[in-house]
Amino acid sequence: MKLDNKTTAHRLLPLASPDSIDEATTTAIRQQIAAHGFALYQLPADFAASRNWLLRLGQQFGLSRLDSNLCADEDSISILQVEAGNERKRGYIPYTDRPLNWHTDGYYNGPDQQIGAFILHCAQDAAEGGENGLLDPELAYIRLYDENPAYIEALSHPEAMSIPPNMENGAEIHGWISGPVFSFSKARGLHMRYTARRRNIRWRDDPTTLEAVAFLQNLLDSGENDDIIWQRLSPGQGVICNNVLHCRKAFRNSPQRQRRYYRARYLDRIRRT
Repeated sequence: MKLDNKTTAHRLLPLASPDSIDEATTTAIRQQIAAHGFALYQLPADFAASRNWLLRLGQQFGLSRLDSNLCADEDSISILQVEAGNERKRGYIPYTDRPLNWHTDGYYNGPDQQIGAFILHCAQDAAEGGENGLLDPELAYIRLYDENPAYIEALSHPEAMSIPPNMENGAEIHGWISGPVFSFSKARGLHMRYTARRRNIRWRDDPTTLEAVAFLQNLLDSGENDDIIWQRLSPGQGVICNNVLHCRKAFRNSPQRQRRYYRARYLDRIRRT
């Protein structure tokens, strides 16, 4: 499968209310997601610090099957902020002020729990830094294919990337999880499962696989990829997407500006129509 090249024009789409989006705006968001994998939105200031509307926003785009991960609250929404005093959360980089490397969400999930979409909403930005990098997986696929079609075949192998067991207080939360980086189905389209973290990740011991991984890493980190969109979200702004590649730069909080984001992850994908 070779995908058509895409353009990367983006704009913030204003939402008067997350509960009732008019047809024109709904169409514009779907078109952005179809073209680029994600859409950026802007809500009125009244909604900036709230989260009770977030799930209703997802429902308007067919998102209902939430992924309840370890650090999510009872409503399956995760609050992403510095958690130095929380023993469980402080062990995960999203809950620190350190840079977060390139990944797609749920790369440690099994094939029956693939993350299809997520909403990332800024309630409060940091005093400095914290920009998010965003890249449509289809564009990464195109770059890899154009460089060497064998890279796609290697990264589609069922044992291309293996994630180590996750242990907490001596108990195993999950064992080794192996799977492809790229998979495709008629119902869901292209799915990418990837992390650029280096610690304990086991890549298939195959020359073409290792070359493909190195090429992809350079594609993401070289600073020369015009397909990557960098966005520093302000309060009330957010991303709704079909689980695009993303990362986060380090940030610095101040007493008045403590970075806080809300994230809802879904097993569903946002359909084009």
